[in-house]
This record gives sequence, C-alpha cells and structure tokens, in this order.
Amino acid sequence: MPYTSGETPEVGDYVKNQWEQPGTVTAVHAAKGGHEQVSIRWDDGGVDLPSASASEFTLISRSGVTKGIDTTAISSRESQSEEGALQDDESIGRANRAIQYGVVPQMTTKTMPGLQLLTEIMNGTQPAPPIQQALDFRLVQVEQGYTAFAGTPKFEYYNPLGCVHGGYAAALLDSCMACAVHSTLKAGYSYATLEIKISYVRAITSHTGEVRAEGRVINSGKRIATAEGRLFDSTGILYAHGTTTCLVLTL
Repeated sequence: MPYTSGETPEVGDYVKNQWEQPGTVTAVHAAKGGHEQVSIRWDDGGVDLPSASASEFTLISRSGVTKGIDTTAISSRESQSEEGALQDDESIGRANRAIQYGVVPQMTTKTMPGLQLLTEIMNGTQPAPPIQQALDFRLVQVEQGYTAFAGTPKFEYYNPLGCVHGGYAAALLDSCMACAVHSTLKAGYSYATLEIKISYVRAITSHTGEVRAEGRVINSGKRIATAEGRLFDSTGILYAHGTTTCLVLTL
C-alpha cells in the first residue's frame, strides 16, 4: 500500500506522519500484509523508525517536486528543525511520536530475555503496548531489575473530584514495577501480576507536569518476584508509591 497521498515510496522521499512530524525515507522494504514498509529518519531528532507502513505517511516532496509546498521553504524548515521542535506541543515528546504501538508476537517474546525485549521496545525496534498510547506515557530507561516510565498527566484523565484519576498513577506504577521484574527474566519466561498495592501521597493535576515512575526489584525468585515503585515529578516531589507481587511463568 502506498502513502496516504497515493504515491509509491522511494528512498529520499520527504514525508510527514499524522502528527505533522517530518522525516526522510532512508530505505524501502518488502511489503508485509500488502503494506509497503519504509525506514524513517526524523528531522527533529526523534527515535528513527527501522520499519513502518508507508500508509502511515504523506509525501511532502520528492526530487525537487513538492506537493503544494515551496522547496525553499522546506530547506529553511530543515535548517531550523531544532527551533520548530521547541514549538511543538510539549505534552507529546519527540521520541513518543515516533513510537509504533502493538503487541510483540509470543514467538518473538519467548526467544528474548526480558531485558533485551524491553530495551528493544524502548528503542522502537519492537512495538510499544497500546496502553502507552492511550495514557500517553513511555518507557525511558531499562536496566537489570529496574525500569522507568515518564508521562504528562492531562485534563482528560480527571475524576469528579477535580484531579487526575488514581488509575493513572496506578497504571504507571504497575508498569514500572512489573517491567522491573520482567527485566530479570531469562528467555522462555514471562510473568503475571498477582497483586499490587498503591499508596497515594498527593493529588496529581494537569499542572503537575511530567511525572516519572521508577520500579525496582526487591526479590526475583523462580516462581515469585516482588518489586517496589515510586512516582514523582521533575522536582522530586513524591505523588504515589507501591509494591507488586508477580508470578513467574514458563512460555
């Protein structure tokens, strides 16, 4: 399938995605499921896409022929990409806009250690889970027994009391704690959350700004693993903390 604008993709094409993020096609790959696949290098420094469907992009220009846009304007836009990035909506990070969402096939997950799988999700090699798109948060750091997620709470997440629903904090803490456990698992193993406990310290609002959830493993055994997490803002103020117990499974 070609671009949304109808053209067949070619290397060197200047394109944009649904968020108006511009980039250049660096490679064209064999079609998957009827969709042409392309590699994209973003102008604004976002995480490059190794492979994505061409149908997700619109052609802006090709070999000096521009669709309704002055080529000199494009050149100026490229040279000022850093300035343009600062004018973007701050609630959507550059890397986050480049993320592809989906579910990693089990045949792939069972061949990878948890640390490798999570690292590839963070780097964009594997798709990020759709919950990250729904709540606009992202995996930002992965180490053995440790993960961190970041997101910006929005007004759309408010409860009747005039602050962000507690489920938002719970989702970030559940993610960072469970993924911390996942990062310790060898290939062929997975997990299921048996329980989580969340303690809320103070209310989160749309004015809180970006928050960060950090999860650390307390103990990782053959059948049971436990972890703890903390949710805080950019100044280090704590908003919630929690613990989790996970059951280790064989795939």
